[in-house]
Amino acid sequence: MAELSTDNIKVPLHTMECASHCQLVDYQKRQYEKARLNVIRARMAETEMEYRTREMIDGALYLLQAPLNVIQAMSNNMERQTCQQKVLHCAPMGCAVEEALESGEAAKNRLSLAIPEKKSMVHGPINVNEAIRDCLVIMADQLAAAGIVVDWRAQPDLAMTFGDEIGLRVLLRILIDNAIIAVAQDNARAREVGVTSRTADDGLIEVCIHDTGSGIDRGLRSKVFEPFFTAWSEGPHRSGMGLAIAHQILSDLHGEIEIRDGGGIGTFVSFTLPAC
Repeated sequence: MAELSTDNIKVPLHTMECASHCQLVDYQKRQYEKARLNVIRARMAETEMEYRTREMIDGALYLLQAPLNVIQAMSNNMERQTCQQKVLHCAPMGCAVEEALESGEAAKNRLSLAIPEKKSMVHGPINVNEAIRDCLVIMADQLAAAGIVVDWRAQPDLAMTFGDEIGLRVLLRILIDNAIIAVAQDNARAREVGVTSRTADDGLIEVCIHDTGSGIDRGLRSKVFEPFFTAWSEGPHRSGMGLAIAHQILSDLHGEIEIRDGGGIGTFVSFTLPAC
């Protein structure tokens, strides 16, 4: 058998060839995984932007409707108080009210036309644990920069769900990002984010994300899913759209989301998905 001698070390050539082959295979696997995650990252960004644009315009339409309702009520009140309708239209105040209503309705129509058409998503079986792993890897630098340790407890034989796999990853990214903000903003001593994936008692797939921040007031929990609402301190990239997008994604996945108190330590955000 051919051998390579280096001082007192003798290594068979076939062993070196095998080691080189293993290193090459390992390198190819790492490159493939890196490329796969880059594709997922790009698709996540595109999907989130589509959801964000749609939710922002829907939210703007909702906010615009409130002052229009007030103007409409004012117009109706003025009309009731005026005996002759012609006087209302000739009066400066009446003309201003009518013009404001027309402008508001025109703005609503233009905004409605700007809502992007919903693209047909590729639906199929989704490995939830794999989606969680991908998100944690993609967000590893962000977690490390915040000094946060992740405790992920996954049920190995977790059933799969059916739907848009990129949408699920966007949902997970938003919820984990919120947990990071909660821990960082409150300067929590225990800088931890817990992620649990399991089968619930009713057979649904349950994913729970727990942070060690100060928690969310009970009175605000029903509002956090509204567009433009945020419980965080004002700052960059805090538009209040994250949980509104998460809620819409879960609706598309036929799931439900719940926010619970963490028993004095942080917040539990859990969502359930149907198993397939």
